[in-house]
Amino acid sequence: MSLPHVIATDLDGTLYGPTGEVSERNRRALSDAVAAGVRVVILTARPPRTTALIDDGLDYAAISCGNGAYTLIPGEEPLVHAIDRATSAELVGKLRGCLPKAAFGVETGTDFYRDAGYQVKPWWPQDWATTPFEDADTLVSEISPVVKLLAQSADMELPLMYEAAIDVVGSLAEVTYSGATGNLELSASGVSKGNTLAMLCRRWGVAPDDVVVFGDMPNDHSALTWAGTGYAMSNGHPDLFDPAIGLQVAPPADEDGVGQVVERLLRG
Repeated sequence: MSLPHVIATDLDGTLYGPTGEVSERNRRALSDAVAAGVRVVILTARPPRTTALIDDGLDYAAISCGNGAYTLIPGEEPLVHAIDRATSAELVGKLRGCLPKAAFGVETGTDFYRDAGYQVKPWWPQDWATTPFEDADTLVSEISPVVKLLAQSADMELPLMYEAAIDVVGSLAEVTYSGATGNLELSASGVSKGNTLAMLCRRWGVAPDDVVVFGDMPNDHSALTWAGTGYAMSNGHPDLFDPAIGLQVAPPADEDGVGQVVERLLRG
């Protein structure tokens, strides 16, 4: 395969190994790709406030957060695609109907807010754990923009939550999940990693066949299948290995799988 014009990668479970950092091999491979004229794009479910954790020694063409809802391009204002207030309220109502014990959180792009039932992770910085709102109705009526609506349940596994939510949400929003947070993740209708990557590539005049994508979870599916070549990490979610999807398989994240493949691409 010839060197692509764009390489896009997820972070957790893909570019990041178990240490939650970019390894030296991955850093070197991507830096060499940039030096060869390749644009590197980060596609993550993480909120923008955590992008400071990305090694600033790498030259990224864009960082898209919140599953494509909040995109940072150097020298430009953020591109934000939020769920409007009325739709957020409707989504909470529909999800309560199929997930009776659900609790909710909201990512605005710069801050995180939650209702009283939402359980924050013990390792979260204290400034992320703001005082909770009494209930989800108050939360979505007072907080804006809703870049990503999060739902969690103490008594239902994520794949089951996803199946239940898909049936009731319909075209109101995009529904997905990743392994990093244990949340169901809802973005505005039409917003996904794949659609945001496609938008960026149109701006740059890059065709899908000239794009390589790496990912490990269901929220990476849209980008992996849009690109001419998609690599599922071998440590990834089983759904990505369905032969009908037609993805390549990269070595696992803890063996610098992204770096290994990029090195091969650079060698031609």
